[in-house]
Amino acid sequence: MRNPRQAKPLSSLIGKITAKSFEARGLVAAGIATEWPAIVGEAVAASSWPERLGRDGTLRVCVSGPVAVELQHLEPQILERIAAFYGYRAVTRIAYVNRAPSSQPARDSERRTPPKIDSESAARVESAVDSTRDHRLKSALAALGRAVLARPRGR
Repeated sequence: MRNPRQAKPLSSLIGKITAKSFEARGLVAAGIATEWPAIVGEAVAASSWPERLGRDGTLRVCVSGPVAVELQHLEPQILERIAAFYGYRAVTRIAYVNRAPSSQPARDSERRTPPKIDSESAARVESAVDSTRDHRLKSALAALGRAVLARPRGR
């Protein structure tokens, strides 16, 4: 049995930490937001991103430019992919909102370069996340560790 004051793995807490934020935005369990490219494919994700999932099952998807018409034609396939991802029909229809690309969340490829840390710190980070099996979680935790260690002290 674990001592309540003992440190817990971040992976066991991340859902609790992010749930309220994602729920407030209507993105159930954050899955639809974080896995959008995997759900709809890279081509569709390049010009769209989920904004809010309403209680009525309507997913608001932001689109940049004139791609809303194309996505309307793909809507049955997108709904099937979302249902396959969740294992049930979490989304019943999609509403498209035209937004400028500047309001789109940064994609991995657009993010700034990773923070620089010394080799000893990098080795500590890699050692700390080494036992994590999920490669996406492992990568995210390593990036978080590097960012924390790269921060100037005294903040």
